[in-house]
Amino acid sequence: MRIIGLFIFLLFSFTAFGQTNETAYPDFSGEVLSEVLQNKDWIVIERAEGYLNLDQTKDIVIVLQSGNHRFTNCNESTEKLADEERIILVLTSENGEPRVTIQNNKFIARSDEGGMACYIEPDISIDNGQLTIFYEHLRGYTSYIFEYESGDMILVSAESTGASAGRFEKDYFDFRKGIIKSEKGSISSDSTSTEIIPIKFDGFKKLSEFGERFDWKVAEYKYL
Repeated sequence: MRIIGLFIFLLFSFTAFGQTNETAYPDFSGEVLSEVLQNKDWIVIERAEGYLNLDQTKDIVIVLQSGNHRFTNCNESTEKLADEERIILVLTSENGEPRVTIQNNKFIARSDEGGMACYIEPDISIDNGQLTIFYEHLRGYTSYIFEYESGDMILVSAESTGASAGRFEKDYFDFRKGIIKSEKGSISSDSTSTEIIPIKFDGFKKLSEFGERFDWKVAEYKYL
């Protein structure tokens, strides 16, 4: 637990100290994709299409990054990476052209917030009505799975893994069941221990209201 606690603390520290700049974020509410792309101060770095609600029009999720710089290698200056802000937009439709219905300016990690990794970028996908936001870290990963409900994306499950000093811990967050399944063990052994931890929360967490990553204490020593 101490190993994973330190792992999460380091990630949280990079996030907390990374997002200190004040940025004037544009409001894309109600815009179609072509209108979003007209803003030359923001570029699309990730895009996914699929069906999130019940109509027959594909929905779109994109991650925007400020400026027009694209990461090339780890020799780039930390100052340049620290200046890059990110936005996630969800464009859904009601039997028409998809428009921005959800915007979050805090949740998506910036490029310099990868902890021990020199750069981090989310991988997003839409499959079976679910939006997955995946981050690969140097010694683990974090995955968030959202579903569309009542005009917003709610977090229904998540996974988080970390490893250090020959030990690993893997957490499965199931918000519909209200539990965390936590597995621990040695990397060199097949033996693991499993603990079921209850989650106490009032309603599902919405993408539109998410703050910075690892700012939400889901349970003791468990952060998302």
